[in-house]
Amino acid sequence: MDLRRKLFLRKNPYDLRKTGDLFLKAVRNDVAFHAENCPEYAQILKSFDFSIDDIDSEEMLYKVPVIPTLYYKRNYLCSMPEKKLAVKATSSGTKGSQSRVGFDKKTLFYGILMMIRYLTFHKLISLLPTNYIVLGYEPSKHTQMGAIKTAYGITKFAPALHREYALKDTGTGYELNNEGIKKALIRYSKSRLPVRLVGFPSYMYFLIKTLKENQISLKLNSNSKVLLGGGWKQFSDEEIDRNLFFELIHYTLGIEKHNCFEFYSAVEHPLPYVKCKNGHFHVPIYSRAIIRDVKTLEPVPPGCVGLLSFVSPLVSSMPLTSVVTDDLAVVYDGESCGCGISTPYFELKGRAGVNQIKTCTSDASELARKGAK
Repeated sequence: MDLRRKLFLRKNPYDLRKTGDLFLKAVRNDVAFHAENCPEYAQILKSFDFSIDDIDSEEMLYKVPVIPTLYYKRNYLCSMPEKKLAVKATSSGTKGSQSRVGFDKKTLFYGILMMIRYLTFHKLISLLPTNYIVLGYEPSKHTQMGAIKTAYGITKFAPALHREYALKDTGTGYELNNEGIKKALIRYSKSRLPVRLVGFPSYMYFLIKTLKENQISLKLNSNSKVLLGGGWKQFSDEEIDRNLFFELIHYTLGIEKHNCFEFYSAVEHPLPYVKCKNGHFHVPIYSRAIIRDVKTLEPVPPGCVGLLSFVSPLVSSMPLTSVVTDDLAVVYDGESCGCGISTPYFELKGRAGVNQIKTCTSDASELARKGAK
């Protein structure tokens, strides 16, 4: 059986103790595959004088040459022909600065297996017909933004009876649908079916703030949920205390705190992380989180702030095995959380400026150019 299949079929998504060797072997296989099928990646490994033998234990995983997500916004790496990519997506951002990624059928299959196991653990899979409020863009043929595909994918966690989008597709662009959202929420509140609100936390905040200002207080079905992801981004100045945020959600929509979930992911690292009841992103068996020094990219001790990076063997279509984001974070021992999940967890501390990571990105770009010659 394929090592990835064994890993992503595991029932308990947080059982690191029984899957450590399997994860290490899967990563080694993944790096070897990309080195054989992507000349640019092979050149990067060579330039770092990297050998598969360098990662003979989990503690050595940080030695897999790490590629900044910013690099993927300027360059494109692929380990198989374009025709084998079943799904393509781009990161959010302005035109010309978006990462382009593509996933083959096998990667998608393992990703689906992972999501089923992972979301079942977090009790987010339901067979109840559900109405959705998507606080984001309606899917359209004129955009491949990963955030749109992710939001739509989330509406598959429970059968979608109806979806109402905050940004409606006009055929050539998007327009705000504030009135449609308000009417849909009122209509949904009169139904006995659950409602799920999906989108960016800032959008959710603006919605409940508007409802409160207009003295609109609804009581949605008790099985209703809020699924937030993507961070506050350009609205970071508006970010409020997490507990106060959930209190406002309960006040305006009647949704309890335990039914509010926060996700972390990236188009260059398409794995989900869900905050536990204590507000922490625990790392599942499908990946490892490494905090790196902003200048050297060397690992920093637990409890120290640095760039958040991940290692995962999920994607076979592109060399995304080891990536470093522009998010600043800290990793802690999982036992200190107290939620019952024992794997390490990370806390986001903000975003690094481009100047802080441009050197390592430039180095990676230069290596890729050399490999293409």
